[in-house]
Amino acid sequence: MPTACAALPVASATTSTNGGSDMPRHLPVIYLARAVLEAVTPLSISTGSPDGAFDSALVRDANALPTIPATSLAGCLRQLWREIPDVTDVDTLFGFQDGDDGTPSRLAVSWGALLDSRGRPAEGLLLSGEAERLQDPLFAKALATLDAPDYRNRVRLGHRGAAADTGKFDRVVLPAGNRFAVELRLHAPADDPGTDWDALLALLAHPGLRLGGASRAGLGRIRCVELHQGRFMLSVRDQTQAFLGLGRGLDDYAGLEPETLAHAGVDGWLTGRLTLRPRGLWRFGQGNADLEDRSDKAADLLPVTEEQVIWNGNRGERTGRMLLIPASSIKGALAHRMAFHANRFAGSWADPDSDAPAEPELPAAVSALLGEIKGNTDADEPAERVGCLFIDDAFIAIDPSAIARLMHNAIDRFTGGVRDRVLYEEQSLLGGTLAIDIALDQRRLTDRDGADAARRAFEAAIDDLCRGRLALGSRTTTGNGFCDGELTGPLADWLIATRTSQPIEEAV
Repeated sequence: MPTACAALPVASATTSTNGGSDMPRHLPVIYLARAVLEAVTPLSISTGSPDGAFDSALVRDANALPTIPATSLAGCLRQLWREIPDVTDVDTLFGFQDGDDGTPSRLAVSWGALLDSRGRPAEGLLLSGEAERLQDPLFAKALATLDAPDYRNRVRLGHRGAAADTGKFDRVVLPAGNRFAVELRLHAPADDPGTDWDALLALLAHPGLRLGGASRAGLGRIRCVELHQGRFMLSVRDQTQAFLGLGRGLDDYAGLEPETLAHAGVDGWLTGRLTLRPRGLWRFGQGNADLEDRSDKAADLLPVTEEQVIWNGNRGERTGRMLLIPASSIKGALAHRMAFHANRFAGSWADPDSDAPAEPELPAAVSALLGEIKGNTDADEPAERVGCLFIDDAFIAIDPSAIARLMHNAIDRFTGGVRDRVLYEEQSLLGGTLAIDIALDQRRLTDRDGADAARRAFEAAIDDLCRGRLALGSRTTTGNGFCDGELTGPLADWLIATRTSQPIEEAV
């Protein structure tokens, strides 16, 4: 079995309900919740090591099924907890270790167990008769990705719009729609009013709940689709018996009450939807599956597609391939256009006589919003920082009537004739509507230098995109990828309300 598939702790091993013998005596109250989390966008929780063929590999459990490590979920919850006012200190609730000083976490988080097509989690090592469950369509697909994973080809672009040196890489993903079962357990004092627990559960509906890598480039968005919870005072005999009577399975809700999470706005976070309507042809990426069921040769250039998992109640099934609108493509285009506008607003113009580096640094306004990986390691502040903008991957169904096939050839520059064996075919899409969800961590952006310049450059870049002045996808130099559109929602309202100059179209 590959290293990525080595036996890992499963959910029931992390948080068991075997009587709470490890419970601190001064914390007699136990809050317990069992939840089902769904990957709204593809998930890429990596082992951190390549697998020999790809640059990353998914973390897997003892059954070789993709899983959510408890540390990944707990770490995300811990980070989001810092933003909540008037709650228990983060170190008190989540624990800390500082040399010889430290305290254990009051919150226990299980590993996330993948659900099959009938909504049952894969808990423990499935052997003997249980091994037949691995033939389930969703499990079989997940196991098949060991040898043929779904992956994203990524490339870092330089300031000239071409691929940067050593900037090519890939990332393995788990398709969107897959679900996981998890358990949360919180120890609390006898007089606890439950505010910390309520605030913790509310984080499962937070727009910043994103796990794994590339969470700011379309991947890792998580939502809670089912939640059951209970409160048990272990100093009361009846409640102790009720706690001991709980089943061990992550999908065993007997003794727990259903809970509905309110997906309301969160202070300091702004969400919006970018709706784009292509003016003509468009295509994202390089796919490997023809959109049409044809018996002849597939086109040489294909749009990128991916499967999803859709659920009808507790029944899940794989969809056919859907067109993928990768957030990384949108983010890359916006980043370069933001750099242009930030320099324009700052009056920083190109000087052919200057000794500027071959690869100029992005303006501070761009790194303030989108983050940066490399920086000045001698500076007082960390050289890296995460971005404040989250763009989600989007999927649209394939419309056969919108498929266009175009033939291309290459011209010999000396003779003016067609070059030998350089005839190829492209498959693109015509029209349609693209809906992309965006979220902004406004509080994080406000705390950074260059926040006002970042807001202004971002608004200008969005305006260019929605007015057909910025193209997306491939073959943009031949007219593809130009769109009309609009940004709506609280994020759009904020951009208008905080505008400090004339509208973009009137700016010099």
